[in-house]
Amino acid sequence: MWNVRSHPLIAAGPRRSLVVERIEEILDYLFGLLYALLLVRFALEFFNARPGAGFVRLIRDVTDPFYAPFQSIVASNSIEGARVVWPLIIAIVGYLLLHAAIRGVLRLVARE
Repeated sequence: MWNVRSHPLIAAGPRRSLVVERIEEILDYLFGLLYALLLVRFALEFFNARPGAGFVRLIRDVTDPFYAPFQSIVASNSIEGARVVWPLIIAIVGYLLLHAAIRGVLRLVARE
């Protein structure tokens, strides 16, 4: 007779929990890297960095795929000569929410 506790995934509860923890660590690292890159891009925009500079181009090239869905949500504006790119802030908040949602799902998977 089939027993729920004999199922390999359920019987390996602590092992599955360790796998989920490792996935969470990798996920946290990748999202942390994304947050850092988007914040650097925000700072470069804020301080009006030269668009032709190599570092600025590198940061833009790396972050463009993640920034593109948010790019035209709202307009950017200037505050006393500093450029505030509101879509970048919205992108960071959006990725924070996505990160939290994925972590929540992983915690649910680890609990079962």
